[in-house]
Amino acid sequence: MKSKQSKLILALGALLLVISTIFAQQAYAGDGFFSNFKKFNKHTYVGPFDISGHSKKEAKKKLLMDFSGLEQNMLVQLIVQDDQVDVPADIVSFDPDATLNQVKNGNDNSLVASVSREGLRTVMKQNFNSLTFNEDEVEKIASQIEVQLRSGIMPQQIYIANFIPELYEQKQVIASAEYKVDELAKGLRLLMEDLDGLEIQPNTSFSFREYLEGKESASATDLQMTIMASLLYKAALQTNWVMDERNISTELPLGVEPGFEAAINRKLNLDFIFTNPNQTVFTIRTKWTGSQLELSIEGLPFVHRYDTEVESITKYDPKTVIRYSAFVSAGAIEIVDKGKKGMEVAVKRNVMLNGSLEEIEDVSIDFYAPQPIIERHSLEKVVEQVPDSNVDSNSGNADGNSSTNGSTDNPSNSGNSSTGSPDGNSSNGNNSGSSTGSGSGSDGNSSNTGSGSTGSGSSTGSGSGNNGSSSGNGSSNSNGSGGKDDVKYDYDKGGNLIKVDKNGNPID
Repeated sequence: MKSKQSKLILALGALLLVISTIFAQQAYAGDGFFSNFKKFNKHTYVGPFDISGHSKKEAKKKLLMDFSGLEQNMLVQLIVQDDQVDVPADIVSFDPDATLNQVKNGNDNSLVASVSREGLRTVMKQNFNSLTFNEDEVEKIASQIEVQLRSGIMPQQIYIANFIPELYEQKQVIASAEYKVDELAKGLRLLMEDLDGLEIQPNTSFSFREYLEGKESASATDLQMTIMASLLYKAALQTNWVMDERNISTELPLGVEPGFEAAINRKLNLDFIFTNPNQTVFTIRTKWTGSQLELSIEGLPFVHRYDTEVESITKYDPKTVIRYSAFVSAGAIEIVDKGKKGMEVAVKRNVMLNGSLEEIEDVSIDFYAPQPIIERHSLEKVVEQVPDSNVDSNSGNADGNSSTNGSTDNPSNSGNSSTGSPDGNSSNGNNSGSSTGSGSGSDGNSSNTGSGSTGSGSSTGSGSGNNGSSSGNGSSNSNGSGGKDDVKYDYDKGGNLIKVDKNGNPID
């Protein structure tokens, strides 16, 4: 009898144990007997997905659909310096069973995802070939991806350098700039010493003027600060740093390369400011070699290469400004300022990835206005004298035979002439005359003729002798001109040459 009671008690105890186990499983929505009938309480979430009011079977079916959509829209980025690589969805998988097994009713629960280590290693090797990763480092990154995927919220970013500090051991010089100078001035030396070893922190902005406040190098001139800031600017363009403020002067400082000036002017409150958008620290190094000042940036190398170059330089000729002064001699010109050509400098940057051009960026267009040539002229004008008319003379041509015997007497001469007109043209005068005579000769005769253009004259003669006679006639002319005093010339207000009389009054 007692044995039967003992068996009954044992059976009841076993039954109670089974029942309690079943109900305990139901409390956590486990795989118990009633799991397909019991529903999750209100406000039961798996990541962003609400499974409240669903049984485990229904919740699994729902999660399969939700996970499928999540994989299609998944955006997980691996970031090293300036490069972002998307993690392929095919190396990530979400497990609905493992997710539901850890669900707590009425709570926010995490998703369970797994990342293929082999697939991740391939992705990192292909995209970050300038860096090396061992097995432990790949495991760290894979585990971090799984942790960040638990929320089911996209996008997710993993900064590799934050989880692998050993990457900092791969630091190297990533940018540099030089400034040639024969002698290092004190101000430049102080600036060089203060900037050497400067660390640019992650996700922070750097102000050139603010950094120098309170330091001994603050005694340097604005020009010396401009030279050092220009070196830093040229080196910074070889990185992915963001330029927040950068200015230029009215005239490019000597020795600074066109297109790479970063002017500092404390009176005008001009500064040079940039931001480091990376998750890593960079270090500024300066060095004096005896002939040039060198500035370099050390840090984790970038995936991209930034090649900055001057695309074009356009020159502009200066204009001439004339000033008048009573202290300048008449006709003299003094050069007050030789002036300077202006120029426009266009700078661009080629972004390279694995040796291929990925993007061309317009960096800046700097314009330096030309400085005019300044001349000083006299107030006294130079008066030029120009002759009013020219005298032309023409001489007649004469040809003929002359007689050896003959004489002339009773000459008469008459003529008239006119003077030149005010317009500069002259008139011709006419002269005429006649003469008669007689003579004697022997056995001979002769004649003489001549002609001119505007004058005429004649002569006749006769003689007796042994069978001889002579006769002759000729003509001559002369041109003459006369004029008034030479006309004077001056310049009117428009700079035109005009005629003036002796009193300086214009002649119409």
